[in-house]
Amino acid sequence: MNKTLAALALALTAALPAHAQDIVVGQSVALSGPNADIGRDMRDGALAVFAKVNASNVLGRKIQLVTLDNANNRQRATENTQMLLGQHAAMVLFGYNSATNSLDSLPLAAQNNMLFFAPFSGSTKLRSHANVYTLRASYKEEAAKVVEAKRAVGADKAVVLYYDDEVGRSNFEAVLSAFSDAGVGKPGGVAVKRGAKLEQASVDALTKDAPHYVLATTQYSVVSDYLKAAGDKGGAIPVAALSFVNPDELAESVGPLARGTVVSQVIPSPRASNQVSIPLVKECAEALNALNGGKLNYTSLESCIAAKALVAALKKAGPKPTRESVLAAMGSMGRVDLGGFALNYAPGSHNGSSWVELTILSRGNRFVQ
Repeated sequence: MNKTLAALALALTAALPAHAQDIVVGQSVALSGPNADIGRDMRDGALAVFAKVNASNVLGRKIQLVTLDNANNRQRATENTQMLLGQHAAMVLFGYNSATNSLDSLPLAAQNNMLFFAPFSGSTKLRSHANVYTLRASYKEEAAKVVEAKRAVGADKAVVLYYDDEVGRSNFEAVLSAFSDAGVGKPGGVAVKRGAKLEQASVDALTKDAPHYVLATTQYSVVSDYLKAAGDKGGAIPVAALSFVNPDELAESVGPLARGTVVSQVIPSPRASNQVSIPLVKECAEALNALNGGKLNYTSLESCIAAKALVAALKKAGPKPTRESVLAAMGSMGRVDLGGFALNYAPGSHNGSSWVELTILSRGNRFVQ
């Protein structure tokens, strides 16, 4: 990051005024471009929770979620953070849409001694930072679950699809580590450019050694491109994808072509049966419907869960929370059962959950266990 910009941001982000009435939660996600639907789900899942909390006045103050559009651009994400800290005086940074769009904001969170909570990523690039507390399992934990399940059916030859950038390569290394820990030969990899259409050369590289499956660490658009291109040639190598693929968008983008795709999930399914049997899923579905009539999916459910965990930390921080006290409160939360999904935080344990479930896309574009 440009040092002058960082210094300016720090100068703008002095302590919050004691008379501030609202608790401002700052978020930077993509609200325009091809990932806009995902960004809106991230925003709305949290808004649904905060609207319910504000109506009950349980905190004695209103929570104001300020969501800025980063168009899935790293530089814009950083500029958004500077604005959230300066102009909007955010108390917490929350629910950023990827590790790539989070990294440059971490020094600013550290300079302001504040919480950076629940980025939508299992990347190791985020998980060791002192100000970051995560909700979800790591990509290594997801990959380990995939490797275990695939080995059980005799599929032990894979190729990894990953982004050719700092975060993508880190994710590739995490996946390789999962294979190594399982005693399986390390797979090869095919690197692709983030935000670009998958080229035929990459499709050919994925299939040339006849792997048993493609393990995708990318978002859904790359997997969709692969399934379409491979399908046109008469058959695709099966895909197993980490949760970053955004499962609902994958199902909608290619429909039947994605049937049989395995996706690791880091939160319970938002399906109708869980809305009956799991109190947390039921609560989130009802809150989102009350907010805008929306239908719960994996993305909005994860955001809802993250928002509920943040509310618990805000309660613990007391009636006059500050950036520092909210950060400290999150670190002393201990075990928190949100109604069928538990998180555990401590000063030396910033990663709330290691829970992973494998699902498969079945008929009717439904993910089932």
